[in-house]
Amino acid sequence: MKKIMFGALGVLLVSATASAQTFTIPDRIEKLAAKARESVNITLDGPLLQLASQFLNSGKSDERAVKEVVSKLKAIHVRTFEFDREGEYSDSDLDAIRAQLKSPSWSRIVEARERDEHTQIFIKQDKNELGGLVILSAERKQLSIVIIDGAIDLKRLSMLEGNFGIPNIPAAGTSKD
Repeated sequence: MKKIMFGALGVLLVSATASAQTFTIPDRIEKLAAKARESVNITLDGPLLQLASQFLNSGKSDERAVKEVVSKLKAIHVRTFEFDREGEYSDSDLDAIRAQLKSPSWSRIVEARERDEHTQIFIKQDKNELGGLVILSAERKQLSIVIIDGAIDLKRLSMLEGNFGIPNIPAAGTSKD
C-alpha cells in the first residue's frame, strides 16, 4: 500500500496532554476485513499498549524515546484494507468515524485530493494541547485508518514510525511511494 503522507504535520511542533474521550472503530469498518484481499487490524490500548512498549529496549536511546511517547498514549488503532476490486467499500463507510471528529475539539488540518485518492488528517486539541490524531486515507482499492489517542508530542511522533503498525512517515518533499 502507498504510505500515508504526513509532511504537513512537520510544521506543527506542539506537545500535548491526554484527552478525556476515547475513539472507537465502528463495526462497519471492522466488517470490511471480510471483503478485503489483505487487511491489518492493530488495536493497542490501555495496559496492552504499555505491555507492548515493554518489548522496547530502554538501553537504546531511540527505543527509550519511543517508550516515552507511548507512555502518554491511551490507544493506537490501525486498520488497513486492500481490495481486489474497486467499490468494495464506499466513502460512506467512513461516516461513523467522521461523526466522531465533528466535536469542537477536533480540527481537520489536512485534506488532500488527488485522482482517486482522498486523505484527511485530524487533530484533537484539549486546552490548546494536542490530545489525538486521526488519519484517513482512501484510494480506489485501498483504505487506511490510523488513530492515535492520547498525549502527542509531534516533535517525537515520527519516532513511532515502523512501530505498533504505524507506517513509516516520509519527510516533506519526498516521494510517498
